[in-house]
Amino acid sequence: MEQLPLSILTLTKKELGNSYSAYLKYAPVFTIILLLISATIIFAVFKKVQKFSTPKFTKSTWIIIVVALLLTFLINFITVPFMKSSNENVEALKLVGNNNMFILIAFTIFVAPILEEIIFRGIFMNWFFVNNPLLSVLFSGLIFGYVHAPFNADTDWIYALSKILLGIVLAAVYYRTKNIKADISVHFLNNFLAVLAGALTSGVILL
Repeated sequence: MEQLPLSILTLTKKELGNSYSAYLKYAPVFTIILLLISATIIFAVFKKVQKFSTPKFTKSTWIIIVVALLLTFLINFITVPFMKSSNENVEALKLVGNNNMFILIAFTIFVAPILEEIIFRGIFMNWFFVNNPLLSVLFSGLIFGYVHAPFNADTDWIYALSKILLGIVLAAVYYRTKNIKADISVHFLNNFLAVLAGALTSGVILL
């Protein structure tokens, strides 16, 4: 449900021919509409499955966020040099970027951190293994990695491992803080810095 709106923007001029210009005009509108519908449903489910009240941010919360962010840096620093130059997830995002760069950047930096954390942490961890936090954290990370890099013969296992480890870190943040905004913050900063690094590498400065 979270990925479906973005998939609308993965078609190419080669596939659409003369209809491509109309597609570029209307596809972003349908993407945004579908995204709003999906987000509303996802958020409504989350509000029902989280049975405890969300505590406010404290000094301890910020310390956990900082530690988690440092761990994400370490994960990326160790794994990125060993990843393949591309994979299915990256290629799909490139197609979206070719059709609408604004939506891709907005989705990567803002939408994905919010909706993915609500789904993989806020919903999953309140539905499954509620009485076994270790399993809840581990399986949340495993499924998060699988969704980003489905396991098959062509899987970039280093990329998959990086996503699994990132998912585990984010799940641990949610478990320790009991505040979905904490892991959203870590996810947001991770994605923002990744987009910024990619832009700087390609010679484009994002402001």
